[in-house]
Amino acid sequence: MTEEPDNPIGDDVSDAVSAVVDTVGDLITGVPAPVRKNAIKAFGRLCTAAVEYPVALIENAIAERKAESQGRIKLIEVSAQQIAQQMHTDPEYARAAVKKFGQKILRERVNVDQVATVAMEELRSESPAPPDAGAPDVQLISADWLNAFENEAAQMSTEQMQRLFGKILAGEIRRPSSYSIKTIKIMAQLDNQAAALFKLVCSLSMSIYYPENHILDARVVSLGGNAAANALAGYGLPFDALNILQEYGLIIADYNSHMSYRSAIARDGKIEVPLVYQKARWGLVPKVDSSPRQHEFNVHGVGLSRCGKEMLSIVDIDSNDEYTIALKNFFDQQGLTMTPAVGPAP
Repeated sequence: MTEEPDNPIGDDVSDAVSAVVDTVGDLITGVPAPVRKNAIKAFGRLCTAAVEYPVALIENAIAERKAESQGRIKLIEVSAQQIAQQMHTDPEYARAAVKKFGQKILRERVNVDQVATVAMEELRSESPAPPDAGAPDVQLISADWLNAFENEAAQMSTEQMQRLFGKILAGEIRRPSSYSIKTIKIMAQLDNQAAALFKLVCSLSMSIYYPENHILDARVVSLGGNAAANALAGYGLPFDALNILQEYGLIIADYNSHMSYRSAIARDGKIEVPLVYQKARWGLVPKVDSSPRQHEFNVHGVGLSRCGKEMLSIVDIDSNDEYTIALKNFFDQQGLTMTPAVGPAP
Protein backbone atom coordinates (compact mmCIF):
# COMPACT_ATOMS: atom_id res chain seq x y z
CA MET A 1 0.00 0.00 0.00
CA THR A 2 1.32 3.44 -0.94
CA GLU A 3 1.66 5.75 2.03
CA GLU A 4 -0.40 8.92 1.80
CA PRO A 5 2.03 11.87 1.41
CA ASP A 6 2.11 14.47 4.12
CA ASN A 7 0.23 17.68 3.41
CA PRO A 8 2.99 20.27 2.81
CA ILE A 9 0.61 23.09 3.58
CA GLY A 10 -0.91 22.23 6.93
CA ASP A 11 -3.25 24.11 9.23
CA ASP A 12 -0.92 27.07 9.71
CA VAL A 13 -0.93 27.77 5.98
CA SER A 14 -4.70 27.52 5.73
CA ASP A 15 -5.00 29.90 8.67
CA ALA A 16 -2.61 32.38 7.05
CA VAL A 17 -4.44 32.33 3.71
CA SER A 18 -7.76 32.61 5.52
CA ALA A 19 -6.57 35.71 7.36
CA VAL A 20 -5.47 37.31 4.10
CA VAL A 21 -8.74 36.47 2.38
CA ASP A 22 -10.86 37.80 5.24
CA THR A 23 -9.19 41.20 5.20
CA VAL A 24 -8.53 41.96 1.52
CA GLY A 25 -12.15 42.81 0.75
CA ASP A 26 -12.49 45.24 3.64
CA LEU A 27 -9.13 46.80 2.94
CA ILE A 28 -9.57 47.79 -0.69
CA THR A 29 -13.01 49.30 -0.05
CA GLY A 30 -12.08 51.13 3.14
CA VAL A 31 -9.21 53.44 2.21
CA PRO A 32 -8.96 56.58 0.05
CA ALA A 33 -8.56 56.00 -3.68
CA PRO A 34 -4.86 56.97 -3.99
CA VAL A 35 -3.85 54.60 -1.19
CA ARG A 36 -6.23 51.94 -2.47
CA LYS A 37 -4.37 51.88 -5.80
CA ASN A 38 -1.13 51.10 -4.02
CA ALA A 39 -2.82 48.56 -1.75
CA ILE A 40 -4.28 46.66 -4.68
CA LYS A 41 -0.96 46.74 -6.54
CA ALA A 42 1.05 45.63 -3.52
CA PHE A 43 -1.25 42.89 -2.26
CA GLY A 44 -2.00 41.74 -5.78
CA ARG A 45 1.74 41.29 -6.27
CA LEU A 46 2.53 39.76 -2.90
CA CYS A 47 -0.48 37.89 -1.54
CA THR A 48 -1.27 34.38 -2.65
CA ALA A 49 -4.99 34.92 -2.08
CA ALA A 50 -5.20 38.42 -3.51
CA VAL A 51 -3.28 37.67 -6.68
CA GLU A 52 -5.26 34.57 -7.62
CA TYR A 53 -8.75 35.53 -6.50
CA PRO A 54 -10.72 38.67 -7.40
CA VAL A 55 -12.77 40.25 -4.65
CA ALA A 56 -15.99 38.71 -5.96
CA LEU A 57 -14.58 35.21 -5.39
CA ILE A 58 -12.89 35.77 -2.06
CA GLU A 59 -15.51 33.81 -0.11
CA ASN A 60 -14.61 30.70 -2.12
CA ALA A 61 -10.86 31.14 -1.88
CA ILE A 62 -10.14 28.82 1.02
CA ALA A 63 -11.95 25.85 -0.50
CA GLU A 64 -10.15 26.39 -3.80
CA ARG A 65 -6.80 26.74 -2.05
CA LYS A 66 -7.24 23.44 -0.23
CA ALA A 67 -8.18 21.69 -3.49
CA GLU A 68 -5.16 23.22 -5.18
CA SER A 69 -2.88 21.97 -2.42
CA GLN A 70 -3.95 18.40 -3.13
CA GLY A 71 -3.23 18.96 -6.80
CA ARG A 72 0.24 20.17 -5.95
CA ILE A 73 0.87 17.02 -3.94
CA LYS A 74 0.02 14.87 -6.97
CA LEU A 75 2.18 17.10 -9.17
CA ILE A 76 5.10 16.63 -6.80
CA GLU A 77 4.75 12.86 -7.10
CA VAL A 78 4.69 12.98 -10.91
CA SER A 79 7.60 15.44 -11.08
CA ALA A 80 9.69 13.29 -8.78
CA GLN A 81 9.23 10.25 -11.00
CA GLN A 82 10.17 12.21 -14.12
CA ILE A 83 13.27 13.66 -12.49
CA ALA A 84 14.34 10.25 -11.25
CA GLN A 85 14.03 8.78 -14.76
CA GLN A 86 15.94 11.62 -16.40
CA MET A 87 18.78 11.63 -13.85
CA HIS A 88 18.89 7.86 -13.27
CA THR A 89 18.36 8.53 -9.58
CA ASP A 90 16.58 6.54 -6.91
CA PRO A 91 12.90 7.58 -7.23
CA GLU A 92 12.57 7.82 -3.46
CA TYR A 93 15.48 10.28 -3.31
CA ALA A 94 14.00 12.36 -6.13
CA ARG A 95 10.57 12.34 -4.51
CA ALA A 96 12.01 13.52 -1.20
CA ALA A 97 14.00 16.30 -2.92
CA VAL A 98 11.02 17.56 -4.92
CA LYS A 99 8.80 17.44 -1.85
CA LYS A 100 11.41 19.36 0.15
CA PHE A 101 11.60 22.02 -2.54
CA GLY A 102 7.83 22.26 -2.73
CA GLN A 103 7.57 22.72 1.02
CA LYS A 104 10.19 25.47 0.85
CA ILE A 105 8.16 27.36 -1.75
CA LEU A 106 4.97 27.01 0.25
CA ARG A 107 6.70 28.09 3.45
CA GLU A 108 8.00 31.23 1.75
CA ARG A 109 4.52 32.04 0.42
CA VAL A 110 3.11 31.67 3.92
CA ASN A 111 5.74 34.09 5.25
CA VAL A 112 4.83 36.70 2.64
CA ASP A 113 1.11 36.25 3.32
CA GLN A 114 1.70 36.68 7.05
CA VAL A 115 3.66 39.89 6.42
CA ALA A 116 0.89 41.15 4.14
CA THR A 117 -1.71 40.40 6.80
CA VAL A 118 0.18 42.59 9.28
CA ALA A 119 0.34 45.37 6.69
CA MET A 120 -3.40 45.11 6.07
CA GLU A 121 -4.14 45.45 9.75
CA GLU A 122 -1.79 48.45 9.99
CA LEU A 123 -3.61 50.17 7.14
CA ARG A 124 -7.02 49.46 8.63
CA SER A 125 -6.07 50.59 12.14
CA GLU A 126 -5.13 54.18 11.30
CA SER A 127 -6.49 56.87 9.05
CA PRO A 128 -3.98 57.48 6.25
CA ALA A 129 -2.43 60.93 6.14
CA PRO A 130 -3.75 63.08 3.25
CA PRO A 131 -1.47 63.72 0.26
CA ASP A 132 0.74 66.79 0.41
CA ALA A 133 -1.01 70.01 -0.57
CA GLY A 134 -0.63 70.75 -4.24
CA ALA A 135 0.45 67.22 -5.13
CA PRO A 136 -1.55 65.88 -8.10
CA ASP A 137 -1.69 62.32 -6.76
CA VAL A 138 0.02 59.83 -4.50
CA GLN A 139 3.02 58.21 -6.18
CA LEU A 140 2.53 54.60 -7.21
CA ILE A 141 4.53 51.99 -5.37
CA SER A 142 7.50 50.73 -7.38
CA ALA A 143 7.46 47.27 -8.94
CA ASP A 144 11.21 46.99 -8.33
CA TRP A 145 10.64 47.84 -4.68
CA LEU A 146 7.94 45.16 -4.41
CA ASN A 147 10.24 42.58 -5.99
CA ALA A 148 13.02 43.33 -3.51
CA PHE A 149 10.57 43.38 -0.61
CA GLU A 150 9.02 40.04 -1.59
CA ASN A 151 12.41 38.33 -1.80
CA GLU A 152 13.33 39.39 1.74
CA ALA A 153 9.86 39.00 3.29
CA ALA A 154 9.74 35.40 2.07
CA GLN A 155 12.57 34.55 4.49
CA MET A 156 10.94 36.15 7.56
CA SER A 157 9.50 33.30 9.63
CA THR A 158 9.43 34.82 13.11
CA GLU A 159 6.48 36.85 14.34
CA GLN A 160 8.72 39.77 15.32
CA MET A 161 10.29 40.12 11.87
CA GLN A 162 6.98 39.59 10.09
CA ARG A 163 5.53 42.41 12.17
CA LEU A 164 8.37 44.77 11.27
CA PHE A 165 8.18 43.92 7.58
CA GLY A 166 4.41 44.36 7.68
CA LYS A 167 4.86 47.86 9.07
CA ILE A 168 7.35 48.67 6.32
CA LEU A 169 4.90 47.50 3.66
CA ALA A 170 2.04 49.52 5.14
CA GLY A 171 4.22 52.62 5.30
CA GLU A 172 5.36 52.21 1.70
CA ILE A 173 1.77 51.78 0.50
CA ARG A 174 0.78 55.02 2.20
CA ARG A 175 3.87 56.96 1.14
CA PRO A 176 5.97 55.32 -1.59
CA SER A 177 9.73 55.88 -1.30
CA SER A 178 9.51 55.98 2.50
CA TYR A 179 11.80 52.93 2.70
CA SER A 180 14.73 52.30 0.38
CA ILE A 181 15.62 48.88 -1.00
CA LYS A 182 18.86 49.13 0.97
CA THR A 183 16.88 49.52 4.19
CA ILE A 184 14.88 46.38 3.40
CA LYS A 185 18.04 44.37 2.83
CA ILE A 186 19.69 45.68 6.01
CA MET A 187 16.57 44.82 7.98
CA ALA A 188 16.63 41.26 6.66
CA GLN A 189 20.29 40.81 7.63
CA LEU A 190 20.01 41.91 11.27
CA ASP A 191 20.95 39.28 13.81
CA ASN A 192 19.50 39.27 17.33
CA GLN A 193 22.37 41.26 18.84
CA ALA A 194 22.25 44.00 16.21
CA ALA A 195 18.47 44.16 16.39
CA ALA A 196 18.55 44.58 20.18
CA LEU A 197 21.21 47.29 19.96
CA PHE A 198 19.27 49.18 17.30
CA LYS A 199 16.12 49.01 19.40
CA LEU A 200 18.12 50.54 22.26
CA VAL A 201 19.43 53.32 20.00
CA CYS A 202 15.91 54.10 18.82
CA SER A 203 14.66 54.15 22.40
CA LEU A 204 17.36 56.65 23.46
CA SER A 205 17.33 58.81 20.34
CA MET A 206 15.71 62.17 19.86
CA SER A 207 14.78 63.51 16.45
CA ILE A 208 13.57 66.47 14.45
CA TYR A 209 10.86 66.02 11.82
CA TYR A 210 10.62 68.54 8.98
CA PRO A 211 8.31 68.57 7.15
CA GLU A 212 6.15 66.72 9.63
CA ASN A 213 6.75 63.18 8.33
CA HIS A 214 10.38 63.57 7.23
CA ILE A 215 13.12 62.91 9.79
CA LEU A 216 15.67 65.66 9.36
CA ASP A 217 17.90 64.30 12.13
CA ALA A 218 17.88 61.55 14.72
CA ARG A 219 20.63 60.94 17.29
CA VAL A 220 21.47 59.68 20.76
CA VAL A 221 22.80 62.69 22.66
CA SER A 222 26.21 61.97 24.17
CA LEU A 223 25.36 64.17 27.20
CA GLY A 224 28.42 66.39 26.92
CA GLY A 225 30.87 63.54 26.41
CA ASN A 226 32.12 61.66 23.37
CA ALA A 227 30.36 58.41 22.47
CA ALA A 228 33.53 57.22 20.73
CA ALA A 229 35.21 57.41 24.15
CA ASN A 230 32.46 55.32 25.81
CA ALA A 231 30.39 58.28 27.04
CA LEU A 232 27.25 56.17 26.48
CA ALA A 233 28.64 52.89 27.84
CA GLY A 234 26.61 53.26 31.04
CA TYR A 235 23.42 53.21 28.96
CA GLY A 236 24.25 50.06 26.99
CA LEU A 237 26.08 51.69 24.05
CA PRO A 238 29.83 51.20 24.52
CA PHE A 239 32.24 51.74 21.63
CA ASP A 240 32.09 48.08 20.55
CA ALA A 241 28.29 48.22 20.33
CA LEU A 242 28.45 51.34 18.19
CA ASN A 243 30.86 49.57 15.86
CA ILE A 244 28.32 46.78 15.32
CA LEU A 245 25.60 49.28 14.48
CA GLN A 246 27.89 51.15 12.13
CA GLU A 247 28.90 47.94 10.32
CA TYR A 248 25.22 47.31 9.58
CA GLY A 249 24.85 50.85 8.28
CA LEU A 250 22.39 51.95 10.96
CA ILE A 251 24.45 54.85 12.36
CA ILE A 252 26.99 57.17 10.74
CA ALA A 253 30.71 56.63 11.20
CA ASP A 254 31.32 59.82 13.21
CA TYR A 255 30.13 58.93 16.71
CA ASN A 256 30.39 62.54 17.86
CA SER A 257 28.70 64.36 14.97
CA HIS A 258 26.40 67.30 15.68
CA MET A 259 23.22 68.92 14.44
CA SER A 260 21.53 72.21 15.26
CA TYR A 261 18.40 71.83 17.38
CA ARG A 262 17.71 75.53 17.79
CA SER A 263 14.32 75.09 16.07
CA ALA A 264 13.20 73.17 19.18
CA ILE A 265 14.01 76.13 21.47
CA ALA A 266 10.95 78.16 22.46
CA ARG A 267 10.83 81.80 21.39
CA ASP A 268 8.08 84.08 22.63
CA GLY A 269 6.33 81.03 24.03
CA LYS A 270 6.31 79.20 20.68
CA ILE A 271 8.32 76.22 19.42
CA GLU A 272 9.08 76.21 15.71
CA VAL A 273 9.77 72.48 15.38
CA PRO A 274 9.44 70.29 18.50
CA LEU A 275 11.93 67.49 19.01
CA VAL A 276 10.61 63.95 19.39
CA TYR A 277 11.78 61.70 22.19
CA GLN A 278 10.15 58.46 23.38
CA LYS A 279 7.32 58.95 20.83
CA ALA A 280 6.37 62.30 22.39
CA ARG A 281 6.93 65.95 21.41
CA TRP A 282 9.19 68.14 23.51
CA GLY A 283 10.35 71.73 23.47
CA LEU A 284 13.41 73.37 25.02
CA VAL A 285 12.42 76.39 27.11
CA PRO A 286 15.25 78.86 28.02
CA LYS A 287 15.61 79.57 31.71
CA VAL A 288 16.69 83.11 30.83
CA ASP A 289 15.10 84.91 27.87
CA SER A 290 18.42 86.40 26.82
CA SER A 291 20.16 83.06 26.68
CA PRO A 292 22.52 82.93 23.68
CA ARG A 293 21.37 79.36 23.10
CA GLN A 294 18.28 80.81 21.44
CA HIS A 295 20.42 81.70 18.44
CA GLU A 296 22.39 78.49 17.99
CA PHE A 297 22.38 75.14 19.71
CA ASN A 298 24.35 72.19 18.31
CA VAL A 299 23.71 68.79 19.86
CA HIS A 300 26.49 66.18 19.68
CA GLY A 301 25.98 62.44 19.68
CA VAL A 302 25.47 59.26 17.67
CA GLY A 303 23.60 60.11 14.47
CA LEU A 304 21.35 57.59 12.74
CA SER A 305 22.07 56.90 9.07
CA ARG A 306 19.45 57.25 6.36
CA CYS A 307 18.50 53.58 6.80
CA GLY A 308 18.42 53.99 10.56
CA LYS A 309 16.10 56.99 10.29
CA GLU A 310 13.79 55.15 7.91
CA MET A 311 13.48 52.27 10.38
CA LEU A 312 13.06 54.48 13.46
CA SER A 313 9.30 54.81 13.06
CA ILE A 314 8.61 51.06 13.01
CA VAL A 315 10.72 50.01 16.00
CA ASP A 316 9.02 49.50 19.35
CA ILE A 317 10.38 51.97 21.89
CA ASP A 318 11.32 50.97 25.44
CA SER A 319 11.24 53.54 28.23
CA ASN A 320 14.55 54.35 29.91
CA ASP A 321 14.12 56.49 33.00
CA GLU A 322 17.84 56.66 33.75
CA TYR A 323 18.74 58.10 30.36
CA THR A 324 15.70 60.41 30.33
CA ILE A 325 16.79 61.97 33.62
CA ALA A 326 20.33 62.34 32.32
CA LEU A 327 19.08 63.95 29.10
CA LYS A 328 16.94 66.47 30.98
CA ASN A 329 19.87 67.27 33.27
CA PHE A 330 22.09 67.81 30.22
CA PHE A 331 19.68 70.37 28.76
CA ASP A 332 19.28 71.96 32.19
CA GLN A 333 23.04 72.53 32.31
CA GLN A 334 22.73 74.31 28.95
CA GLY A 335 20.14 76.70 30.40
CA LEU A 336 17.20 74.89 28.81
CA THR A 337 14.26 73.05 30.33
CA MET A 338 12.97 70.02 28.40
CA THR A 339 9.20 70.53 28.44
CA PRO A 340 6.35 68.50 26.86
CA ALA A 341 4.95 70.13 23.73
CA VAL A 342 1.41 70.04 22.37
CA GLY A 343 0.43 67.47 19.74
CA PRO A 344 1.15 63.82 19.02
CA ALA A 345 4.48 62.64 17.68
CA PRO A 346 4.70 61.90 13.93
